[in-house]
Amino acid sequence: MKKTMPSPQWRESISTWLETLIAANQSPETIRTRRHQMTTLSNELNGSPLDVDGETLLHWFAVHEWKPETRKGYRNAAVSYFGWMQASARRQDNPADALPSVRRPSPHPRPCPDRVILSALGRANEVETLMIRLGAECGLRRAEIAQVNSRDVMDDLLGRSLIVHGKGDKQRIVPLPDDLADSIETCHGWLFHGRWSGHVEASYVGKHVARLLGDGWTAHSLRHRYATTTYAATHDLYLVSKLLGHESMETTQRYVAMPDSRLRSALSAVSLVS
Repeated sequence: MKKTMPSPQWRESISTWLETLIAANQSPETIRTRRHQMTTLSNELNGSPLDVDGETLLHWFAVHEWKPETRKGYRNAAVSYFGWMQASARRQDNPADALPSVRRPSPHPRPCPDRVILSALGRANEVETLMIRLGAECGLRRAEIAQVNSRDVMDDLLGRSLIVHGKGDKQRIVPLPDDLADSIETCHGWLFHGRWSGHVEASYVGKHVARLLGDGWTAHSLRHRYATTTYAATHDLYLVSKLLGHESMETTQRYVAMPDSRLRSALSAVSLVS
């Protein structure tokens, strides 16, 4: 059975550490993620956090088969927690210093093809249609889709836009198609209501979208589609970066696939036989 509470000897220190993250104005999503990561670590290592050494922590990371993003997230949590332990004089050292930085491969952009999206829309219900369109036409992450609220629709000079609540509680504004804006405004609150209260979880959005798209396509591939089509229309990487909520255009470049028309033009230019 999956444990939802930290190991007893870790419980008080993790709780106090999380308070420092709240005081630093970390987003609720970040707090939940860090709590989960340290709960997992504490229950698997057990014992006392004062007894953890660098070799033990390094071995714990090594035995897990994680994707790079997951491994990086756990490393960030461990570095933050044990760094706080050292800074607050609860420990004299920081065993997380033994953890190497996480190498992340640079994946190629993988925009979901329009034919796949249109096929999914043909099988989607009303709620699922909105989820897919917010990813494909507005570039929202699955967690951002889950948090869409009617209060975040605003008038701009040419139509209506959406205030998007992104990673780290950072906000950005993206333009909305008129009919999508109408659907959001008429919900009078959360667009996707949770089972008991609030809004749905990001995982709920991800599962529904991935099931409809099929063949390994995900909600994130809709975001790649948005980036690629927006760049093809504007040739403005800075604009695309702002619409996606990226701090670096280097990150945005990993989302934008070279337009097929330009690739075909290159092929025509080098072909020896017409």
